[in-house]
Amino acid sequence: MFFGMLVAIVAVGGSVATYASQLKSGNGKNVPQWYRYEGGDETLPGSYTATTSFPDECSGGDTLCAILAEPNPANPNQPIVNSQTESHNKN
Repeated sequence: MFFGMLVAIVAVGGSVATYASQLKSGNGKNVPQWYRYEGGDETLPGSYTATTSFPDECSGGDTLCAILAEPNPANPNQPIVNSQTESHNKN
């Protein structure tokens, strides 16, 4: 009996951890995150680097600085560029 309860607790805990690690919104899409533009082709995911928050240096101007987009499920360090919901420029 104890072993069965332990297995059930571990299974539920694993399910919760898996769900939390997927960072999905209520509609099943990935939660957008900020990506700093590093230069190059703005349409290529490799031109961006994931950041933990909005980059401080992105305060306006004419040059692309960062985008808010969904992470690529195959490589969360790169955005799905066409899912971009917001962008900011710098001088």
